[in-house]
Amino acid sequence: MRRSILTLLMAMGILGGPASSQPLLEESEAFNPYSETAMAITGPVILSTNRMVFETGRFLDLEVHDPRAAGSWGASGDVPVAQVFRVSGDVGTLRRGNTLCGDQPITYMAAWDEEGSGFNYLGIAMFTGIGAPTSIADQTMCATYFFSMNVGD
Repeated sequence: MRRSILTLLMAMGILGGPASSQPLLEESEAFNPYSETAMAITGPVILSTNRMVFETGRFLDLEVHDPRAAGSWGASGDVPVAQVFRVSGDVGTLRRGNTLCGDQPITYMAAWDEEGSGFNYLGIAMFTGIGAPTSIADQTMCATYFFSMNVGD
């Protein structure tokens, strides 16, 4: 009985295991923009659990707040787990004079991997609130960006 409960919890992603997803790792990885927003504002980025670097060379420092935040994440709100980071720094203007969140400072960032139409991509949401976000529907969300999970895509 105990083993079946443990197996069920792992399958649900409550205790580590294959159902939990951590798209960002300590080692830096390059991501190409996938969404129109990412193409217009960020361009390609290099991400790790410590930093988000933009093509301008500017960066945001990241600190893991919750490596497996349960909630409603993803473009449709159907992704159950995301990594949530505290954010520090200001990248200023990026492509075409755009900023990540208008004139508001970014305080948190969520990252998740998602599949749509047979394609895997990285979702990033930026937040401006004092408290940590709990879903993509959080009122402090100011922008979402989607990136190819493979720099060749």
